[in-house]
Amino acid sequence: MDNGSSEVDARLAGRLRGLRMERGLTLDGLAGRAGVSRSMISLIERGESSPTASVLHRLATGLGTTLASLFAEEERFDVSALARRVDQHAWRDPETGYLRRNLSPPGFPSPIELVEVILPPGARVAY
Repeated sequence: MDNGSSEVDARLAGRLRGLRMERGLTLDGLAGRAGVSRSMISLIERGESSPTASVLHRLATGLGTTLASLFAEEERFDVSALARRVDQHAWRDPETGYLRRNLSPPGFPSPIELVEVILPPGARVAY
């Protein structure tokens, strides 16, 4: 795993655990709501597993949040509506190689999120 991936995994691990705890959910509680095994959630929260897009989607749904918020810092209200490319979080699905870049600024309070998705030729992603 390259340094960029491990940095994203570490940020995701902390954010997932923080969101779960903010909502007062145990690992078992989130597992039941998201349809993801307790052990998989634990591995992700410890930064020992790179989840697929499908798993991330289920976790976000189980937490009642957006996929982008899993990669964002805490929500802030002093954030610009513009996110420069260097500040846009990107994530690559380890299974399919699809790239998902958050175009919306991290932490920006908005009900919508803009993303760029690059799907390699012949790849399929099931949600």
